[in-house]
Amino acid sequence: MTDTAIEIRTQITRLRALSDGTGLKGDYADALQDGADRLRDKLGKVADRYEAVAVKVSAWAEAVEDAQHQTAAAHRAATAAHDIITPLDALPEADLTPTQKSDLDHARASLIRAQAAFDGAVGDYESDARRLSGAIEDLLDDSLEDSCWSWTSNLLERNAAWINEALEIIGWIATVVAIAAVLIACAPTAPAWLALAASWAIAGAEAATYGTALVHTALAATGNGTWADVGLDVVAILTLRMGKAAEQGVTAGVDATRVASRQAAKDAVSAARAEQSGARQEIARELRNRSIAKPRRQFLEGQLKRMNARARAAAKYPSQHEPEVSAADVFNAGGSRESAVSRKINAHELAKHADNPAVQEVTRRAESHAVRNQQAFVVGSTADLADKSLGSSGIFERKPSVKPYDDAKNSLRFHTSWLDPDIGSPINARAQT
Repeated sequence: MTDTAIEIRTQITRLRALSDGTGLKGDYADALQDGADRLRDKLGKVADRYEAVAVKVSAWAEAVEDAQHQTAAAHRAATAAHDIITPLDALPEADLTPTQKSDLDHARASLIRAQAAFDGAVGDYESDARRLSGAIEDLLDDSLEDSCWSWTSNLLERNAAWINEALEIIGWIATVVAIAAVLIACAPTAPAWLALAASWAIAGAEAATYGTALVHTALAATGNGTWADVGLDVVAILTLRMGKAAEQGVTAGVDATRVASRQAAKDAVSAARAEQSGARQEIARELRNRSIAKPRRQFLEGQLKRMNARARAAAKYPSQHEPEVSAADVFNAGGSRESAVSRKINAHELAKHADNPAVQEVTRRAESHAVRNQQAFVVGSTADLADKSLGSSGIFERKPSVKPYDDAKNSLRFHTSWLDPDIGSPINARAQT
């Protein structure tokens, strides 16, 4: 086992030289260096184990050899005693000479001592065996095979190829679903069931984004993926959350705008009637005169009706009808038809009450949410489409890609050693105990 450990150490030295990249050129260099570095670390753990176990096995071999020597000596002594005892036991005791009796007694005592020596050697061997086997089991029960991290890392490494392909397929599906949802939102005559299906598809794509982020993080942490993919997933999640929050702000802003617009309309009626107050009092005073001529009374009553109509005309109450929106309006609203409708309603109400501070304030807040929704939509879509356009593909082999972009992403592919409890496992320290 010691020779095996020495050979492994030799291979580790060669792998270290290979991972340093000396003389390596071409597209394979980075992948080869990364693989050599990872294999070097694993072989280092194997060599540590071999060296530590070799110490214990050598000690066990010494215990076996000692036991063999002691039991062999006891067997020889017992055989010699047996050879003396057997013929003397066959004679009658009365026929034994004093010398024969003495030899028989010494042979029997020698046989007892040989049995005790044999039993002691076997007992010592069994004790050493239990102690050394326990020590070896402790050495084997290490992170090289029992760590949850190692198990997960090895599992991901063995399946990294098809996992990355599956993640890419899911990413393309999510992109297609998002584009389809925007197109459906832009269509003015899309049936309700299609819009509902699009909303469910978007929810599924969002859930897939969270799952993809978790898997990408696991791959990157174990050195089987790049942290650039994790960063893109984070951008996607953040823009999704920001877009949802902004869209809710736009929708809430519509309700606030309508409340402010309704109050502005009531204030306008009150102001118009206040302006007509003097004329109204004069007409009322004259109408109270019962001697007024009928034509004059009719004229005054008509004038009062016209004044009421002008006051009511000053009231610009908010419309409850949904305005028409174009595809451009939907796209500018971050791909949400609801946000596009809300923005147009806000614009209409602001145009009716351009001089009202309350309406101006609520429409300004609603518009700020609409702008954030648009920004989140643009940032998320740009990052996703740029990655799919510039990066290489594991499922579309002939897809064109930009090599510097792939190189930049691969530069963020490294093993996060501070997450790995297996690195620096003190096997040698335990081997000395």
